[in-house]
Amino acid sequence: MPTVTLQPELVEQLQQVASEQAVLPEELLETAVRTYLRQIEREKIKAEAEAFRSMHAELAEKYLGQYVAIHDGAVVDHDEDFQSLHSRIRQRFGRQPVLLRRIEAEPERVLVFRSPRFERGQP
Repeated sequence: MPTVTLQPELVEQLQQVASEQAVLPEELLETAVRTYLRQIEREKIKAEAEAFRSMHAELAEKYLGQYVAIHDGAVVDHDEDFQSLHSRIRQRFGRQPVLLRRIEAEPERVLVFRSPRFERGQP
């Protein structure tokens, strides 16, 4: 495992928070890094979703009914079978965030949820 050097002030703060949380500093640091990396992945997928929406008309003309893989704002692969596409994308990009979406006539489905309303019974 590679060694990571932190600024002394950061180490001190890490140790203090770890003590307050009753965890080892290493555990706290690992949790913090994992959380940060997940946030970066979410932001990347959000950017890919924006690219998907902006390209939707072109994608629908070319790939309607198929699944596409979008990476760095561009279509990098497509397939009618999701599992086949997913497998190729994982092989090619590893754990990097890549948006996989089915191309429908509309860019996004609108879901409507109805909430039940309770009325008081008449006495």
